Amino acid sequence: MLILWRTFLIALCCFAVIICYPNYANGALTIMFTWAVVAFFVMLILTLITKAVYLGKTHIFNSLFDIALVIGFLYILLNILPLIDGKTPFMHIKKGIYPTIQDINKGLENLGLTKKEENLEKLQKNISEISVDLNQVKNLVLKEHKD
Repeated sequence: MLILWRTFLIALCCFAVIICYPNYANGALTIMFTWAVVAFFVMLILTLITKAVYLGKTHIFNSLFDIALVIGFLYILLNILPLIDGKTPFMHIKKGIYPTIQDINKGLENLGLTKKEENLEKLQKNISEISVDLNQVKNLVLKEHKD
C-alpha cells in the first residue's frame, strides 16, 4: 500500500507541473515521464531497503520520506522541463514569475479536464440556429400540407 501511495505522489507531481506550466516545448512530456519512471524505481528500491531495516516501519520516517520524495522529484521536474521560451519553470520561479489562473486553465484544457468555453459557446449558438431552422422547416411543411 505504501508503494501505491508513493506512486500516486509521483503521478500527482507530474500532473501538477503539467497543469501549472502548460507551455512546454516538444519532447518535454517524454522527459517528464522518463524521470517519473526513474523516480518510481528509485522510490521502490529505497522503500524496500528502508522496510528491511526497522527505520522504514515507523510512521514518522515514512512521512518524512514522502515529503522528501515530493520535494526532490518536484525540484528535478522544475529544473528539467523545457518550456517554449527556452527556460525551465525553476528559472521562472527564481525570477518571481508564477503560474497564473490562465496558465492553470490552459493546463486543465490540455488534459481535457475542462471544456473550452469558446467551443461551448459556438456549440450552443449552432444548436439555437438549428432549432430555428427546424421550426422554419416545420412551418413550411405545415403550410404545404394545408394547401
